[in-house]
Amino acid sequence: MPELLRNAHYVVTVDPVAQLARVTRSALPSESPAQFEERWMEVSRALDLTGRTGLSLLVDLRAAVGRNDPAFEVAMQRLKPIVMRGFRRVAILVRTTVGALQIHRHLREDGVERMIGSDEAQLLEYLSGAPRRGR
Repeated sequence: MPELLRNAHYVVTVDPVAQLARVTRSALPSESPAQFEERWMEVSRALDLTGRTGLSLLVDLRAAVGRNDPAFEVAMQRLKPIVMRGFRRVAILVRTTVGALQIHRHLREDGVERMIGSDEAQLLEYLSGAPRRGR
């Protein structure tokens, strides 16, 4: 897959044949909420360059170190709609049940449909069969 972005925290790739954008998080923790926000905005700009229309998005958070302190929570709530807007469907790949629970909590707060799980093949199947979603 062509690589659109690589920094210490994220790799962004796009597979035009599968119509799939993939954001993979590294294990390196963010030093501050400002750095966290800066890196996610880099991801969003990379996704803008390729165009989101017609693509599904897989966010792979398996290596991520979880954060739930208030400043990071506020930043995540602000960034999610910016990064995840415009895709047919979105799936979040997690390693643990705790990670899935944290993502589910965010879902309840923003109401955006996403599939969350630890089975990559199942998430990819969900993303590949996605009908266009109105936004």
